[in-house]
Amino acid sequence: MASYFQRKLCLFQNILVSCLNLTLLILSLCSFVPIIILRNPPTSLGLAVLAVSLLSLISSFAGASLDQSRSCFIGRVTLHVSSLTGQLMAVFMMFSRENQSLSFLISPRDPREAKALVRIECGVFMVMIPLQMMVLVLACVVHCYWVRELEGLDAESQSERSLTRNCNTTVEEVNVKTMELEEKTHV
Repeated sequence: MASYFQRKLCLFQNILVSCLNLTLLILSLCSFVPIIILRNPPTSLGLAVLAVSLLSLISSFAGASLDQSRSCFIGRVTLHVSSLTGQLMAVFMMFSRENQSLSFLISPRDPREAKALVRIECGVFMVMIPLQMMVLVLACVVHCYWVRELEGLDAESQSERSLTRNCNTTVEEVNVKTMELEEKTHV
């Protein structure tokens, strides 16, 4: 019963991680729009923000498309952590130094419109940060579950192998004793 519950819980966590990754994928795609609208081609700060958006897009795509249980755990965690770090730095830059960010972006648009676009970009990243943290934690939980499950299967297969060896040894002993008895009876 407990094993059944754990499997259902792990399935739920896998589905939740996939849904969160798809949400992050959509938000990552949305985070490209404000910077491109501000100025095309973007300035160096715009390119840095686009790089964070691209990294978020790659990490969410990799998390959504790969099999959550087994493949490339270290790679996925590295992508999520680097994406999270970039998002935190972008939010810190745009939120704490909004006027400097606007001056670095050099937008030909109306200053109020440019300020609104920067705030939208900052808001998108602020929404992505807790989602990225949840994906990271849930991915670690699911991975730990699968490691425990595989260790259990490994221990189970080792015990089956030792039982098989013991049975084979017992059968061999019985055969040897039977042969000895037959030799004694024939002599």
